[in-house]
Amino acid sequence: MDTLSRERLKGTCAKILRGNLPEPSVLNRLRFRYTCPAREKGTYLPQWLWDSCFHAIVYRWFDPDMGWEELQSLLVHQLAEGPDAGMVPHMAYLAENDATTAQTLFGERDRSTITQPPLIAVATLELYRKAPDRAALASIYPKILAFHDWFDRRRDEDHDGLAAIIHPWESGWDASQRWDELMGLRARSQEDLRELERRRIKLIELSASHAYDAREIAQDPEGFYVEPVDFNAIRAADLTALAEIARELGARVESDDIESRAAGVRTAIRQKMLSRESGAIFAHDLLGAEERPSGIHHAGIFTLFFGKCLTSEEAGALSAALFDPEGGFASPYAVPSTSRNEPLYNPSEYWRGNVWLPVNWLIWKGLRAYKREHEARIIADSSLALVQKSGFCEFFNPETGDCGTKYGQQCPSTQSWSTIVLDMLMGDADE
Repeated sequence: MDTLSRERLKGTCAKILRGNLPEPSVLNRLRFRYTCPAREKGTYLPQWLWDSCFHAIVYRWFDPDMGWEELQSLLVHQLAEGPDAGMVPHMAYLAENDATTAQTLFGERDRSTITQPPLIAVATLELYRKAPDRAALASIYPKILAFHDWFDRRRDEDHDGLAAIIHPWESGWDASQRWDELMGLRARSQEDLRELERRRIKLIELSASHAYDAREIAQDPEGFYVEPVDFNAIRAADLTALAEIARELGARVESDDIESRAAGVRTAIRQKMLSRESGAIFAHDLLGAEERPSGIHHAGIFTLFFGKCLTSEEAGALSAALFDPEGGFASPYAVPSTSRNEPLYNPSEYWRGNVWLPVNWLIWKGLRAYKREHEARIIADSSLALVQKSGFCEFFNPETGDCGTKYGQQCPSTQSWSTIVLDMLMGDADE
């Protein structure tokens, strides 16, 4: 892609993001601005945690001040007290957007009671490298540190370095086949998928009954307790970014401690989640307190590149699996969230096998960390081809490149986080 084309893409992405700012009546009530995931269907109006991390990374290319606000906004509703002090909710600004259903579900006026993948330090560091703001960095740093302290205190019940999630929504992969076993239903029909959504709603009630204590939830036969491979790989990367932020701020002792924690996560991933067979590398989510290896083959394993959890040899083997023309991820458009060899693979339906550009970004970024530039370019080019064909869809069908569907309804086509394709194209040119 030439310079002119990149500038055109930058303009298009800026238009998408600015078009998804909340209404002025909402913005006027906020301390910091944020960007809605999508406004076109009137559904994604509050702020979502990992969505905003991707938004901030994109904003650094044309409006870094907005990027800083996006990240500072995320931390306004961080819990300040109680057993969950430090937790950053996955949804915020419910009251401002009249999100009454969410308020009722979570029993809170302003926020949800669960979290999402910890990507805030990564986004902060990416933004800082492009547009240094030391005051903003110093303000954000202790809050991200408190977030990771919360994971260690509340989500690592066996103290092995691996963080657990207590609800599918916390993974960001809401309706994936990865969670069917623990949800008690292998969904094959539209009605099955709707039933899973009803069960996810009920699961919030169960979590609340245990005061969101992961240790208790892990022991409840109806509880949801998973240590996901990608969630933990992302956390390892975020801790490493946080250590670099600490060094930038002169907190050397804290930096060393944080880096040690990141190393501990990587060690636990390697010891408990990786397996090898005939030269191939496999990675598994761990289900339940007994840590049963999941058999679902999904694209989350490729975030091991992003988390720098692999040796060079292992990275080569995993890359070969990703790009194997006869393999489960060899779709016309990269990268399907679920292997095409899975019996419940559905390329069109929400999280059942579609392409999500933020997941592509994690894989792209990770491949580049291992100096696999050619493979990273394939991911970037495929991502660009998708938006050129169908627009900035929330997710895409990997077989056709069309916008995906949720319960048979087309997903939004002006989704903010899909502008992350800009970072893949600008990053290639900038570095």
